[in-house]
Amino acid sequence: MTGWKIPYITLVTVGLSLFGYWRFGPAMVPVAPIPLMDIYLNAFKHGNLGHLLTNCVMVLIAGYETERKVGSYKTFALIAGCIVIGSTVQFVMVDHRFVGISSAAYGLVSFALLSHANPRHYTTIIALIAAIIALEAAAQPGQLALYTHVTSALIGGSYAMFGSLFGKKGPHLKPMQMIHLPKVLPIIAQTDEDDAAEAEQAFLQEGFDGMFVLVEGSEVLGVTGYSPDEQVPDVMWLSWTYLRQDQTGAGLGSQMLNNLLGKLKDMGIRKLFIATSDYDDFGKQIYAAAHKMYAEFGARIELTVPAYHSPTEAKIVYGLENPEFDAIRDTTPAPNTGLSITGSGVEPETDDVYGLSWEESPVGLAGMEFAKDKAIERGARQLVLAIPSDLSDANSEALQSHNFRLCGRLSDYYKLGLDQVWWLCSIGDQ
Repeated sequence: MTGWKIPYITLVTVGLSLFGYWRFGPAMVPVAPIPLMDIYLNAFKHGNLGHLLTNCVMVLIAGYETERKVGSYKTFALIAGCIVIGSTVQFVMVDHRFVGISSAAYGLVSFALLSHANPRHYTTIIALIAAIIALEAAAQPGQLALYTHVTSALIGGSYAMFGSLFGKKGPHLKPMQMIHLPKVLPIIAQTDEDDAAEAEQAFLQEGFDGMFVLVEGSEVLGVTGYSPDEQVPDVMWLSWTYLRQDQTGAGLGSQMLNNLLGKLKDMGIRKLFIATSDYDDFGKQIYAAAHKMYAEFGARIELTVPAYHSPTEAKIVYGLENPEFDAIRDTTPAPNTGLSITGSGVEPETDDVYGLSWEESPVGLAGMEFAKDKAIERGARQLVLAIPSDLSDANSEALQSHNFRLCGRLSDYYKLGLDQVWWLCSIGDQ
């Protein structure tokens, strides 16, 4: 879980207001002209306890949401901007006779409401804020710093909707760096602690090439990336892709994947494969939401390897084609149709499923019995063999004679028109 962060700027703002009331008591609205700096300092004075508590509650709630979203520095800039600009506009348009931290309160509340809202609801929320200000003005005629409230609400709302005060707006992908690792690992651990441990080891050993974080302000909301295929240069695999659980349901997962696909298209990648599983945690499909998102993007399940990760957990591979990739299917037959099995090794993300390595040979199937026996000696529960579709067609009868059965295929894996076909042998079935 992502840890609760102390909203330092928010607490300091509330603390200064409480200190001002404790030190000076209920503040009288200044009658005689005062220096401009004193007008800004009067933001931390309040006319009565109700005035103080109302403003402090607004600042505390909205300030926490704002600081969590954009960080302490930008929250400080927003509060300072509302106090200075809001107070200055009130002074220029009316006079100096006002006190209270309502400038910061209205700026923070407007930002907090609009930054969490769907853009379709902006008009409704803006109208609600305007109605509240109008009702206040009607209930307290001549007693409300109207221009301060309106100006500060505009500042906070503009920042939320356009990001015009501090730069880039909204969640966006940026290359992952070591500084992001302490925030990324807890996000992965929310879904699977084993994945988090494996990801940490991979990042520390292999670095962050092809990895991106979804950020908004100082917050890391998710992580995604791609990894090159070991055999085919224009194919990629989706790497560690997780979204912080408190950010689900807002379309950020789709945005993250869509932005990543845009980067892959620019690189000329023909196809993206996505390896996942049907992991069940006490009746709950852990990756169900991710599978739904893949399907919505047009990915389809191309391969399911039963009992792969464990006897009860299958390996699932989705395929997602780049619709902008234009190439001619190559149906040229391979010069060799034989298959020589050269060895075996433990497959990724499993302990007892062994993958067979192979080489092309002029004709026939060779080396299978020796490789199978060695894998069984080392504790293999299943054997998998992934080969081009032309070699699969030429050797299908021989593979079946060794108790292999056809499992599935990744279409157009090697090139357009040449699939990768998976064969499976369950040792316990022999």
